[in-house]
Amino acid sequence: MVNQVLIAARISELCRQQLIDRNLVLIDYDVLDFGKINKSAIQGIITSNKLVLNQVEIEKYPNLQWIGRLGSGMEIIDTVYCDQKGIRYFSSPNGIANSVAEHCVGMLLCLQHHISISFEQIKNQQWIRELNRGFELENKTIGIIGYGHTGMAFAKKLSVFTKNIIAYDAYKSDFSTNEVQEVSLQQLRQQADIISFHVPLNEETKYYYNANFMHMMQKNHIVMNASRGAVVDTSVLLQGLVNGKIVGACLDVLEEEKNIYSILQENENIIAELLKYNVIITPHIAGYSFNAIDKMCAELMGKLFD
Repeated sequence: MVNQVLIAARISELCRQQLIDRNLVLIDYDVLDFGKINKSAIQGIITSNKLVLNQVEIEKYPNLQWIGRLGSGMEIIDTVYCDQKGIRYFSSPNGIANSVAEHCVGMLLCLQHHISISFEQIKNQQWIRELNRGFELENKTIGIIGYGHTGMAFAKKLSVFTKNIIAYDAYKSDFSTNEVQEVSLQQLRQQADIISFHVPLNEETKYYYNANFMHMMQKNHIVMNASRGAVVDTSVLLQGLVNGKIVGACLDVLEEEKNIYSILQENENIIAELLKYNVIITPHIAGYSFNAIDKMCAELMGKLFD
């Protein structure tokens, strides 16, 4: 009987035990010689970004029944092929929403109030006050693109700091509340001092922030991205920083992530160029808190077995 689950993501101990209690044998992707796995015995797969499940990969598991995705983006799974083969698939967007929202608020406050840069100066025995005067969020208009789980969570956190929160979502409408005002994309480009992307990566959203988008922004602005790296064209971002159209950036993701280790070893690289400006970059950890992993696992177990 097929009763094995391939674990290609960090999961909580509770999740691991719940799977074992259902008489499932767990095969850890990281610790096993992957070539020796009996793929015909795999009933389910739990993955994050580590294992991309396109049609070619899925076909290697002839008895696969379900796929659990820790996180929100389903671009790593060929959902069309899964539908054709009757393979169930689930994501866990609620699990990361609060972690991403907190991380984004933290990056933005750090950028606006020069927290990280002044801290580095202190470590170098520099005490610089005038050049590190900050800007409060109270009078800034913050535009959120993509008003799903993380977009909503981010808006809720921001509502403590400002009442000027606007949001655009291509697939949702009538979501205005006391905390956020629904606007068109054109209105967002006209009003926003800060834009934050919370969208999946697909053909519509790849290079969503491109040269045309930048030029359509009425104000000099801050760019935030904690969704997927390729949503923002890095070369355009650097161009905007150079010419002053972009006055800062908070990035938890980069389109260069797949080759990030080799890129960072280069003497001249685009990441180093970005960091010459008012930019904060974190290593794709916004949704990677200890709490988020527990929440994602709990959400996934509920969808899989309840």
